[in-house]
Amino acid sequence: ESYLIPFGDSSSRQVLIWLPKNYNPTVKYATIYMHDGQMLFDSTTTWNKKEWRVDETSDSLISNGITRPFIVVGIYNDPPNRYAEFFPQKTIEYMDTAYVRKLNKNLWNGELRADAYLDWICQQLIPFVQKTYSVSHKRTDRFLIGSSMGGLISLYGLSEKTNYFGGAACLSIHTPMINFQMIGDDAMNQLVLPFNQYLSKRLPSPKKVILYLDRGTETLDAYYGPYHEVLLKTVENHGYQVGPKFLSLVWEKTAHDEVSWANRLAFPMKFLLIKE
Repeated sequence: ESYLIPFGDSSSRQVLIWLPKNYNPTVKYATIYMHDGQMLFDSTTTWNKKEWRVDETSDSLISNGITRPFIVVGIYNDPPNRYAEFFPQKTIEYMDTAYVRKLNKNLWNGELRADAYLDWICQQLIPFVQKTYSVSHKRTDRFLIGSSMGGLISLYGLSEKTNYFGGAACLSIHTPMINFQMIGDDAMNQLVLPFNQYLSKRLPSPKKVILYLDRGTETLDAYYGPYHEVLLKTVENHGYQVGPKFLSLVWEKTAHDEVSWANRLAFPMKFLLIKE
């Protein structure tokens, strides 16, 4: 089911809501909020003719009793502003101001939008979903999932909005934090270390959330290794230990694309929503 939800003063944002086959209004469903909503369900309408196969994977997990029942809220991205919307905004407090100015001009179209995006999810989208569907209102039944920059905003959203979300899965999380052609631009010192400084202050307690991180080894993901290691160190220092609430994986021979994410999506979904 597709909705246009008011966004900011004048625009609106398309949201696709997927319900399981036997959706039953007497059940209180968990909710997964996914970024890049236009890429999730229907390859005939996506720019690269690839999709995440969210519907097939979700139905199979729920109908086989592997996870508790959930619905999926797919939030369309805003193509010209996707980078500005998914970049973890408070990182700039730890960054060099001249570099911030440069990115603001060249990549962020003049302003960062992640905080506004997360506020909109929490203040408008979640209440709309709660009003329209039979969903649990518990924080621990609400999750974020995204890939690449969508993985960054999922981790940032979990850190900023821990009162709203009980977990996140970040697939091929874009740990260099910069557009591919600028990775050589000393991303480590200019962006990655500042973001990790932010995280070391703001990551939620590992007792409070479930976190899944991964990367592949091919195409863009082949460059992620050193940046990914920094993130894992930060998370570890914060007390996260591999177990039922934290997992970090490297998927060998997998690329940075929807087909790769679709092929493994069942894994993080199960990790977040496994039946007790």
